Amino acid sequence: MDSFDLKIRYPHHIDLNDVEQLGTLNTIGVLTRFDKMGWKQQLSRWLQLDGASPTFTITDEKTEQTIEIVLNTYGSFQELNFIVKTDIPVVVAQKEIFGLITRQKKETIHFNQLSLVQVKAYLTAFLKQDTDALVRYYQQSKQLAQSA
Repeated sequence: MDSFDLKIRYPHHIDLNDVEQLGTLNTIGVLTRFDKMGWKQQLSRWLQLDGASPTFTITDEKTEQTIEIVLNTYGSFQELNFIVKTDIPVVVAQKEIFGLITRQKKETIHFNQLSLVQVKAYLTAFLKQDTDALVRYYQQSKQLAQSA
């Protein structure tokens, strides 16, 4: 059975180390806690308190990989967006010198400006230990950013 360590940081947590540790949960427990977060309410609380950005951090106890989901408090209030950071390594191609040379660069998977639906899909992939899907999502987002 999969087990995950869950830490949640709410807007009233001021200190960087001030988090609510929920201990070890299974996949369903993590998804249930994520759904109960009330992200719009967390954004509203952040606006009132000007505190910490709401953060949902999960560590897979078997692989020791971590995913951190941060509510982007400086985004639009009408449409929530998130920042997702992981410690999962990925190798991406990077063009240099006017696109004439392509080098392989090692990065960690991270995303900016994701919707709640996208975050839930990425979280589900992480919980299923489907790092190949996360790598694909990341490479697709890099390709979109380069073509824009």
